[in-house]
Amino acid sequence: MNRRNFLRTTGTAAAVLGAGWPVHAQTLRKIKYTNPWVPEGSSVFSYVARNKGIWRKRGLDVEVARGFGSMAATQAVGAGQFDFGYAASPAAVLQMAKGLPLTMIGQIEYVPSMGVGVLVDSPIRKPKDLEGKTMGSTPTSGDYPFLGAFAKSAGFDLSKVKVVHMDNQVRERALLEKQVDAISGFASSTIPQVKSRGVDVRYMLMSSYGMKMYSLGLITQRKILKEDPALVEAFVDGTLEAVAWTIKNQEEALDVFLQEIAELKMTSSGRDYTKIGLGIHTYITLVDEVKTHGFGWADPKVVEAMIDLVMDNVVKTDGKRPTLAEAFTNKFAGKYRLTDAEWTKATRDSAEWGKYLT
Repeated sequence: MNRRNFLRTTGTAAAVLGAGWPVHAQTLRKIKYTNPWVPEGSSVFSYVARNKGIWRKRGLDVEVARGFGSMAATQAVGAGQFDFGYAASPAAVLQMAKGLPLTMIGQIEYVPSMGVGVLVDSPIRKPKDLEGKTMGSTPTSGDYPFLGAFAKSAGFDLSKVKVVHMDNQVRERALLEKQVDAISGFASSTIPQVKSRGVDVRYMLMSSYGMKMYSLGLITQRKILKEDPALVEAFVDGTLEAVAWTIKNQEEALDVFLQEIAELKMTSSGRDYTKIGLGIHTYITLVDEVKTHGFGWADPKVVEAMIDLVMDNVVKTDGKRPTLAEAFTNKFAGKYRLTDAEWTKATRDSAEWGKYLT
């Protein structure tokens, strides 16, 4: 069998990548992937992976879609609308407990930024102060199902907060225009939008009140993981390479992103907005476990804690507890790391964004 016939027979370039053969267009496998939100700093790596040919050299032609919230993204992957997704890990665990056959296949962001944001001059200083106030929330966002657990942990009565459902396109604007007193969501999404307009915001993080969890990671269906592990390996490997490259080459990564997202490039604040988001993404990605184990690795104890959080506070008796083996795998993690010099530079450059995540 000649090489061309062999490639046609396998149907995927993943089977021959180990041989070091070049990947040609006719061997590319089309893959659908969704981000959790609109294109922003935390998802720059996915556009880098596509633009720089990082997925392509692994035989993958990846269609990158914008998201409408982590809850929507996890549901879409679970329903088979996408092969892979990037979403809040607690939201993924929640969907597993509700019966969606998902598995987390690579952690990207670690320090969780879910919480409630207010303008810096707001009289709301602690979660208890939310009582009697108006809060804008997006039901499809990954934070929304955990508001009750946050209220319980932080000691306030959620029934005394007027929660207004808002589309993710108007939520931050409503806060800026003081149509609401606070918004729930991810600091990694809110801060760049507000800060790039010259306004500061404070965030009360759920994780600061005993809710142990991770931030955003990669997910797929268990069927894909079981039946096509080579595909999962190729996708995750390419994604983690792109994450590392983006952190090491941030200015070039911003150029790539704005080339891909033309509508942001045409705005006066587009680059600043993305740069702030990428800085926060870097800060919440470079944690000790990544330095020790490499990009993509997840601590089983943290995953277990997220499962406990979901089962005890969200689904309770209405769901089935996923096992650790069902919930996540470290099989594809750890290949990509930063050198000591790269780590020092990246953590130093992103340190300023930590003050917004306390």
